[in-house]
Amino acid sequence: MNSVSAPVRASVDVTYACDLRCIHCRTNTGEIPAAIRRKMMTIEQLGDLLQQLDEQRTFEITLTGGEPTIRKGFWDLIEIVPRLTFSTVTLITNAANLDRADMDRIVASGISSIRVSIDGTRDTFAKVRKLDVFDQVIENSLYLQKRVSSFKILTTVMKTNLANVLELTDHLRAAGFRRQDLILVRAHGRGGRNRLLLTEQETLDLYQRVERFRRDVPTADFDLRLNAPYLIPGAPVPPFQDVVMYPYLVKDTSVAVSATGDVTMSRLYSPQPLGNVKEHPFADIWRTGQEQLAKEQEEFDDARLREIFWDFAAADGDDTVIPLTSLLDRQIFEGYEVR
Repeated sequence: MNSVSAPVRASVDVTYACDLRCIHCRTNTGEIPAAIRRKMMTIEQLGDLLQQLDEQRTFEITLTGGEPTIRKGFWDLIEIVPRLTFSTVTLITNAANLDRADMDRIVASGISSIRVSIDGTRDTFAKVRKLDVFDQVIENSLYLQKRVSSFKILTTVMKTNLANVLELTDHLRAAGFRRQDLILVRAHGRGGRNRLLLTEQETLDLYQRVERFRRDVPTADFDLRLNAPYLIPGAPVPPFQDVVMYPYLVKDTSVAVSATGDVTMSRLYSPQPLGNVKEHPFADIWRTGQEQLAKEQEEFDDARLREIFWDFAAADGDDTVIPLTSLLDRQIFEGYEVR
């Protein structure tokens, strides 16, 4: 069990709304019932949460969604960023409908870490994102990369784009990008429903392709990484991990907060939220949740987590019942209990 007094990283869902309708969307944008949407945190509550996390000395706060930038009040929310004295704020965006003024405003707020989601070259991108905005996203991404200290392309790998992933890498490299993380689609929302999860063997094959690329291309030229937890048993932990992989490798030091305020203390195995920030201060939720996390950690050792992670994809399409944990779907809570 960890001994840290606060989360190292916190992922905060700003909204369930989005301007795209991606086939793998973990938050089911466009399908969230009105009863849930009405219970989303207000901008004031979100701002207070950011300040609470900062006061606890959370190293990194990630703003995600949905598409954070289309949330009404988003521009008021990021005015909080300059007031934070410790935390780094990372923004994950699809960058599909930002103009230069929007991007300048984001950078001016003090957000110095940005991740843009791009899931394929033009034709594949349109299949995944359901909208042909590839050129705009590339243009906006290049603009942002020049203006922040940390920039990365995030590519969610699924059955739809598996054959196109390294073609996209070549395109990004030629365009002048320097960093790309490949992230496995999980059973979040439409990813599982549309049967897009990769099997363990498909992921191992992709891993070999990525390793060949990394042998041929120096990291200083283009840094390509595959974020695939539990792929190689006993593999050494890389010295630095971004927000995506960190919760898998450094357990119980990260939290996820849903747009309605539910706190998942660990992305790995919590079967239910450990509290809601609309009802209790975050520090209290963190403190009181430690005992529950300790019990969960006893039930889900690394071998069991790996079994769940890969068996879910392998069982896709048959009648095998795989226990849902937040390892597979952070949003399982929203369907039955929203406070």
